[in-house]
Amino acid sequence: MKRYTKFSSLRDNILNSVKEFLFDENFKTNTKLEEGILNIINLISDYKEEGETLFPEVIVTNDLEIFDTISNKEIVIKETELSVNEFNNVIKLCAPLALGSWVIFIEVKGERMKYGLVDAELIETSPSIYEQTVGSLRVQSDIMTIAYIRNIGSKTVEITGLKKCLNVSLELNDSKQSANNEIFEISQEITKKCAEEFQLQTTTFIDKTINQAIKQGHGNLIGVIDNSDDSIAKLKVKLKDGVYLDRPIDIADYVFYTEREKTNESSVSLKAYASVMISMLNHDGITLISDNGKIIGYHMFIESIPNKNGEQPIGGARTRAFESMINSKLFKACFYKSQDGNSKIWKNNE
Repeated sequence: MKRYTKFSSLRDNILNSVKEFLFDENFKTNTKLEEGILNIINLISDYKEEGETLFPEVIVTNDLEIFDTISNKEIVIKETELSVNEFNNVIKLCAPLALGSWVIFIEVKGERMKYGLVDAELIETSPSIYEQTVGSLRVQSDIMTIAYIRNIGSKTVEITGLKKCLNVSLELNDSKQSANNEIFEISQEITKKCAEEFQLQTTTFIDKTINQAIKQGHGNLIGVIDNSDDSIAKLKVKLKDGVYLDRPIDIADYVFYTEREKTNESSVSLKAYASVMISMLNHDGITLISDNGKIIGYHMFIESIPNKNGEQPIGGARTRAFESMINSKLFKACFYKSQDGNSKIWKNNE
C-alpha cells in the first residue's frame, strides 16, 4: 500500500501572508516583489556580517516622493531591472552601511527598482524615519504604498504599512508581538511630567534610544517611578541590589539644551548620554527612570512578590521580575522585552 505524504512549507505560509499584506496595502500584484520581500524577511531575521549581528531596516515603496516632505540625506546604490535575486543584493550591498539612523530604501516602479540608503534625522531629537513614514507621524496618502521591514526579536520580523502590521516568526513557537507601540507608550510615561515645550522631542529621543537598546540587547526591564524622595526611599526598601546614581542623569534637560542651542557640541553630548542609557538598559536587571525623564538607577533586582491572591510570579527571570514590579505597587509603569521579541507594558491607572 502506497504511503501518503503531505508537504507543509513555512515558506509558503509566510509568502501567502506577505501577499495578503501587500494587497491590503494597495501594492500592485507582482510575484517578483512578493518573493523579494520574502527574501528580505529571511535575510534580516538573523543577519550577520563577519560574525557581527546587524539590524538593517528596509523601507519598500512605490514612490520616493514620500521623502520630499522629510528633510533627508539620500545615497542611491543602484537602479536596475526588478528581479527576486536583486533583493538579496540589496541586503548584501546596503546592510553593512545601514548603521545608526541610515535606513535601506527600495523603490519599485513597474519592472524597475532603485535602492540605496536614506537618513532623515538631522539632529538627535529628530523623529525616526519609521515614525515619519508608518509610525505616529505616518504619511497620509491614498496612492502611496509603504512597507517598513525590521527585525524586532530573535528570528522575528515586522512589516508595517499605512493600514496594517504583519509580524513574521521564523521559529516554530508562539507568535511574537511587536514592541513598537509599547516602547512609544513607555516613552510617554517617562516624559509625562517633562516641560511641555520640549516634551514631544524628549519622548521621540527616548523612544529612539530604547529601540536602539532593544536591537543590541538580549532583553530589557524598565520601571517608571514618580520623581520624589518618598518614592525613591520606598524603592530602596524593595530593590536593595543595584546601582542608584548619586546624581540622576537628566535626559530631558539634555534634550532641552540640545533643542535650545542646536550646536554640534550639544548634539554630541546628547548622543554620548544616549550611549550610556543604552548600556544601562541592556545591563541585567531593571533600569529605573522617573516620569520627568531622569535615569535614577540601573542593574536593579527585585525579590519575588506575590499578587493580591498570594500567587507567586512564574516564568523566566525577567517575566517573574516584571510581575513582581507590578505586584509591588511601587511603579507608575513597567516595560518588559524578552530576547525572543515578546514585549509587555503595564501602567498604573489608579
